[in-house]
Amino acid sequence: MAPDQPETVSLYQQMDQESLSQDSSFTFHCHPDLPCFNQCCLTPTVILSPYDLLRLKQGLGITSTALRQRYTQQEIEPNSNLPLVFIDAYRSPEGGCPFLGESGCTVYPHRPAACRLFPLTMGSRITPDGVEDHYFCRRLDYCQGFNGRAKWTVASWMADQGFTEYDQGRREWLEILLKAGLTEELVVDDLVQDLFATLAYDLDRFRRLVFDPVFLEAYDAYDIKAEALEDLRTDDLAFLKFSYRFLPTLLSPAGAQKMTAVIRRSTKFFEVD
Repeated sequence: MAPDQPETVSLYQQMDQESLSQDSSFTFHCHPDLPCFNQCCLTPTVILSPYDLLRLKQGLGITSTALRQRYTQQEIEPNSNLPLVFIDAYRSPEGGCPFLGESGCTVYPHRPAACRLFPLTMGSRITPDGVEDHYFCRRLDYCQGFNGRAKWTVASWMADQGFTEYDQGRREWLEILLKAGLTEELVVDDLVQDLFATLAYDLDRFRRLVFDPVFLEAYDAYDIKAEALEDLRTDDLAFLKFSYRFLPTLLSPAGAQKMTAVIRRSTKFFEVD
């Protein structure tokens, strides 16, 4: 029987926990000899940013469309009312991360930001000065990694795990969600949610749309030069940054309706990978 699914986690600061600073220290050493090794991967709650999805699909050698269909689930973030994508750890009867193999994580070099940060978690909020991050230590009852002698600070742990690169790759997306959560007049209906999910989390499908003449005609204000257009065709990271610039245009009835009209006229958007 699959384990019970945990409640959706929030992107926002977890006010019921004590926040850590970059200099806060903790001891932690996870390794295969621990009896609890991989137990945390049996019931993970892992939010996947667009950058996480990009790196996973590159590592697996599949399209973002296939990645979403095979390995993820989608839920609505309660503050912004926008969709979030999670690793689907409850698709099989046994449960567990679909990337967990007999020897551990099968996508370890491409693992998402949340996996890199563990046993730390992060909550964020918007302030007048921008996004403010808060870090917390998640001490699972069964985890024996905290009995190890390796000592870290929050900053040294993030550097060691390659978290910073992944964090930078998701910053613009995070800010869009956090700002949407504070905009009371924002109306996010099913149409906006569907469009946001496709453009944020299915880059291969969005790329097909961008290279359809109907898109370039409708959004000629973006004035995409030939050189930049070629970058968007071949460079996943460049295209991800383009999608971040474009996402806010969907968060209005007029913007969503315009995109819907473009999609209806498109032939490339509906091509099957």
